[in-house]
This record gives sequence, structure tokens and C-alpha cells, in this order.
Amino acid sequence: MEFNRKQIIMIFWAALAALVLLPFVFRMSLSLVNTVFGRPDLSMLEDYRPIGSIEIYDYEDNFVGVLQGKEDRQVVKLGQISTYMKQAILAAEDNDFFHHKGFSLMGLFRAVTNNLMAGRIVQGGSTLTQQMVKNLFINEDERYKRTFTRKIRELLIAIEVEDRYDKEKILEIYLNQVYFGNRAYGIERAAQRYFSKPASRLNLLESTYLAGLLTAPSYLSSHFKEAHARQLYVLEQMYKHGYITEKEYKLAIKAKMPFSYGGGNLSKYPYYFSYVEQELRKRFSPEDLRKTGLKVYTGLDPVAQDAAARALDLGIQNAPPGINQAALVSIDIESAEIRALVGGVGNFWEFQYNRATNPHTLGSAFKPFVYLTGFMKGVIDANTIIVDEPTDFGNWAPKNFDGQYKGPITVRTALVLSRNIPAVKVAQKAGIKDVIEIAHRAGLKSAMDPYLPTALGACAFTPVEVATAYSTLARGGVFVDAILIRKITDSRGNLLEKNEPVPRNALPERHVAEVVEIMKDVVTMGTGAAANIPGRIIAGKTGTADGSRDTWFTGFTADTVTTIWAGNEMNKEVHSKSATGGGVPAWVWHQYMTEYLRERPKPVRGFSFASDYITVMIDPLTGLLATDKTPNPVAQRFKPGTEPTRYSPDPEEGSEDNSDSGEGSESKRKYYSTTESAESSTDERIKALADGGASRDSKPAPKPYKPRVEIIPQPKNFRIDVE
Repeated sequence: MEFNRKQIIMIFWAALAALVLLPFVFRMSLSLVNTVFGRPDLSMLEDYRPIGSIEIYDYEDNFVGVLQGKEDRQVVKLGQISTYMKQAILAAEDNDFFHHKGFSLMGLFRAVTNNLMAGRIVQGGSTLTQQMVKNLFINEDERYKRTFTRKIRELLIAIEVEDRYDKEKILEIYLNQVYFGNRAYGIERAAQRYFSKPASRLNLLESTYLAGLLTAPSYLSSHFKEAHARQLYVLEQMYKHGYITEKEYKLAIKAKMPFSYGGGNLSKYPYYFSYVEQELRKRFSPEDLRKTGLKVYTGLDPVAQDAAARALDLGIQNAPPGINQAALVSIDIESAEIRALVGGVGNFWEFQYNRATNPHTLGSAFKPFVYLTGFMKGVIDANTIIVDEPTDFGNWAPKNFDGQYKGPITVRTALVLSRNIPAVKVAQKAGIKDVIEIAHRAGLKSAMDPYLPTALGACAFTPVEVATAYSTLARGGVFVDAILIRKITDSRGNLLEKNEPVPRNALPERHVAEVVEIMKDVVTMGTGAAANIPGRIIAGKTGTADGSRDTWFTGFTADTVTTIWAGNEMNKEVHSKSATGGGVPAWVWHQYMTEYLRERPKPVRGFSFASDYITVMIDPLTGLLATDKTPNPVAQRFKPGTEPTRYSPDPEEGSEDNSDSGEGSESKRKYYSTTESAESSTDERIKALADGGASRDSKPAPKPYKPRVEIIPQPKNFRIDVE
């Protein structure tokens, strides 16, 4: 068949048009073809959010670590990955990456040639885009099957991906998606796992080692000899393609690998993270925790956490025989967030037991709630005289820790020196059920038995509970539940949960202030003297229980409350005079708070519970203002304008109201006679008792106590929800 000139011209232009339009038609139809093949939605690449680990953030929203999910991964931007790492990947897997459109015939030919020359598979023919498609869009059950259908689907999807997204985006997703062995998904977790550093700091040796693992990550990550051989191949390819100089290449092939294996799940702050994980399991199913990739924002302060671990280690190194474990919980008073939580010393993975979240017998650290109940019920005040003497309470006759008795002492002295008999007498008079109720309102949630030994801390509580309850005292009676987790979002930033402090007026601040005033003396001259930090206003209480199996100190400033527990792993009795709450726990508290305040400076300030409370001396018999002739006046706190304005009459002068006859005068004589032996001032008696054989849980004070009259300003920016 012959064609005329006109037909030939038409055929030429038709062929030319077909050649020009064919790629366009192919690309226009590619999406339809892929849809027929069952291609998934590619729009997920625009906001790439893979299955990842549970990411943990601190109180300032800084990333601090992960809880491992189904795939232990942390996504980073391409700019956060070292240049060496990107070059090593390209040299090893796809050097033509920035030149092809998802498929490379030259790359396939080169892979076949290299594999034949090596006598084994050293290079794959797939481009990085094809590998990314396989990892993201091909089902796991067919991902590793070498079938023609799978390869065609992979190729067609790769071409469409290249047509829709730029090379940098594809490379970024690839590096975040691939598996590097040793439970590490993505380059950031691989860098942390193998070399304890972020991907941005990977050097040449580290980058080539990781790039070499990708051909068989599960096998090579546990076979160093084979992995090293693969690394040498990657180095050779980098030199061949001009990424490194000959000098760099020769130095690298002779260098030793600088491995520094980072831990996995919970590795950085295991006790804090394990508590977070424990709380998350209450909120989410195991499947959600494995797949959701949560972001958890906590109250953790890494500075406080590190200081806590160091203080506990030092404390146990210098502890008396029999004390070999300790725990610490530190709470920010204003926000109620847990800044530090360390549940033990030594290797967490050996026992995986968190002593900060498990209960221990509290001992005398419970006593502040006993005396607080007595103040609230009006059965005592700070200067009430109680006789410290052998006493039988029915079928129970407790003793003081030191086996000694001080005779008539004030309530203040009894708490400062942690005497047992006075505490039980107060609990008996105030009612043990009421004491338990007050302790519950403060934050001690665990069950307590309604019998008198509870007054001496016979029940067990977690350090988290104790720190929470003492923080209520530090706020002047305002309870706020401790906050471990501030908020939780999913991997896309959608808010799932938010926790904010909800203050509740739980206890009357007037009476709380009375207890806190005494607890300040515990630290300056009582059983907690080892915790004292000169220049700081601190209140606290020691506790020693069950033959020193459990020893405690909880102290607080206006900003921070910290609870220390110390004991032993075997729960055995400790036979040491220094095994008390005033020993290791108080010393650790001092060490921790000294370092924490140095790293996180806070102004020195007193406790601000209410506006304008004043303390005045009152005659306990008349309720009027005491004079210099009033025996045994007591300090009481009043709002300005509500205090008495008249002075008590001279007890030695006769009058119609104060004659020596009648029932009233007789009661006066009885009162004065029973308290005559306690007429020395409070500061003199405390000093004398401390110097003359105080309990083993105490230390003599360097300075005598001086009664104070103070005005307490209203706290700023603090909301109270009255219950």
C-alpha cells in the first residue's frame, strides 16, 4: 500500500502526537489503574503519622523519652537527620534517587551486575520510593513475597507517589519508616538505640553501619561480623559516588565502631515512666496503647528527677547496715504536678518494683493529722500540757521510741520530739474515727483501721499519698490531687484528656497553720534537724515504724513538698540507732532540695495560708488577753478584729469575779497546781528535753525556739473551690 505525501505527513504528526501524549495519558490513567489494583489512599503521606511509640513530655512540653508501642518509632524532619546518614542511605540503596521517577532501569541493571560479581545479594533493584511503598502500602502478609503481581503494584504506586510528592518528602518518610533491627523503627530511634544520640549527630561510621543494616535488619543487628562487612560496602559506595574523600574512606575502614547502646522502653526515667504506663493502662486498652502513638504530657522535671536519683544513691551508700533501698516523690505545691518520682536505687530491671507507688507503714509521720484533729475539735492547743508517761490504753500499752518518758510537756514539744504517748492520748480524746476522717480529707486515701495504734502510723501508705497529704498542709488546708499526667493527645495532636488542679478547701487553715508552725520546729530543732537548710523556711515530720523497716521524712517549703522513704528489700528489722526518719530520709531530703533549689532557684518565702491572721497570747481559763502575771498563757490565732480586747484579771487579786471562794476559784487552783511543773517557757523546755535524752529519732537544736507573732498574707493567683 502506497501513501501519498499528504498521508505521510498526517501519519508523522499522529505518531508524534502519540509519543508526546502517551506519558500524559499514562499518568492520567495511572490513578485509575492503581485504584483497580486496590491502591490505598496516598493522602496519608501529606500528614505522615505512622504507628509509633508513646512519647513522653516534661512539665515544659519538652520531649524526654518513649514508652514502646507496637513499633518503637519517633518521627523527625529531614533536616534533623545528619548529612552523613542521608548520603549513606542514597549510596547504599538508590544513588539515582534524585534523577528517576520512581523506577530505575539503570538501578535494576546495576543491582543485577553487582550481585553477580559478589556471588550473593548485596544490592536490591528497588528504588527508595518502591521500598517506601512496600513498607507503607503493601500488606504485611504479602510484603516479602517475591510475586510478579506485588512488584507491578509496588511499581505503579511508586510512580504515582513520585508524581504527587517531592523527593525530600519521600526521603523523609522513608527514613522514618524503615526498620533497623533491635526493635528500632525509623532513624531517630535507631540512632538512640545503637549510639545513644539523636539522628542529627550521627557521624560517618555510625551512619554507614545503620544504612548497612537495611538489607536484613533482624539478622544483621545481631550478627556484627556480617553487619560490618555490609558497612564496608556502604563506605565503598560513598567513596565511589563522591560523598567522601579517599582519606576519609581509608580512615573509616580501619576505625572501630563506637557503639553505645541506649535502653528501650522506660530506659531514661524508669520509675516515673513505669508509673505513667501504669496510669495509661487504666485509661486505654492494650491494643490502643500499641497502635495509637499517644503523646503524654507529664509533670516531670528532668532536673528534679536527676537530682532525686543522685540524692537517693548517696543516701543509700552512706546508710546504716540494713537500709539498702529508698524512694522519693516531689510535688510542686502550686500546680500539684509530680516533678520527681524515683522508686528505688540500683537496677530497675532486676526487680521492676516501684517503691514510690507501693505502700509502707507510715509511723510517726502520721502524727500531724492526729494533732490537727485535736486542734479542730478544740481538745488541745499548742501549749496544752500532756503527761508523757507509761499508759495502758485498755489492752495496749505503747512505748516511746527511746523507751523514756518526759513527764508533763506541751503539745508543741510532744510533736517536735515525736513522743508516742501524748499522740495516742490526743487521738483517744479527739476520737480515732475523726482522726482518720481528717487524714482522708488531707489526701491519705488508703484504708485505716479505727483503733488507737493508727495514731502512731500503724497503717501503710504510698509515698505519693503521703506527699499529696502533706501538700494539703503546705497549702493551708487546700487539697489538690497529685497530677502525674497533664494531658494526652493522639499522634495528630487531638486532645484526648486534660488534667488541671482542682483545689478543694478540705481543712480549716487556722488549725492547719497551728500544726505547720510546730512542724517548722521539727526541722529547726526536732527529729528532722538533718533536713534543715539554713535560710529556708521548712516544715516537716519524721516517721519510723516496724523496727525501722520503714523510715520516713516529708518536708515542705512554700513551693515544694518532698517525701522520702527508706528501708530494705527484704522487709527485715534494722538494728541500728541511726535507722530513723531523722537519719537517711532527712539527710536525703536535705541533699535533694539543696541541689534542686540550686538548679531551680526559688525565692525564700514563708507559708501563706490566709490574710491577716494574728497570733496573741490568751489566758486559757478566761479566754481573755494574757498579762505578764498569767500562768501558762497559750497562743491562739485570730482574724484581726475578732481577738479579745480585755485583759485577764490578776489571779492573785480578789474581786467579785475572781475571789478565792467558790467553784470557779477551786478550778483555777486545780489548773495551776497541775501545771506548775511545766511553767518554764516553751523554748526552754524543748531545748532541755532535746539536750536531756530525746528520742533516737531526734537531734538537739542549734538555736532555741522563739515564739512568733506574724501576719500571713493572702496567697496570690490561687483559687479555692469550697466543697
